[in-house]
Amino acid sequence: MDVILKDGTYHHFTPRVLDVLLDSHRVHKFKRSGGWATVGVDPVRTRKVLNGNGGYQGPERRTTQH
Repeated sequence: MDVILKDGTYHHFTPRVLDVLLDSHRVHKFKRSGGWATVGVDPVRTRKVLNGNGGYQGPERRTTQH
């Protein structure tokens, strides 16, 4: 997934790495199917919020499209 970190650098990470970076508050924006999501502005789900035990239990719907 395409990601812009808070330090302004652009990266391409797996969804699992994005989850870790979101949990550690290092992400500024990331690209999803509908466009760029800005953390703190757009709704962003985290693993803790999804089911209370630290992990999303549903199917992986995010892709690494270019």
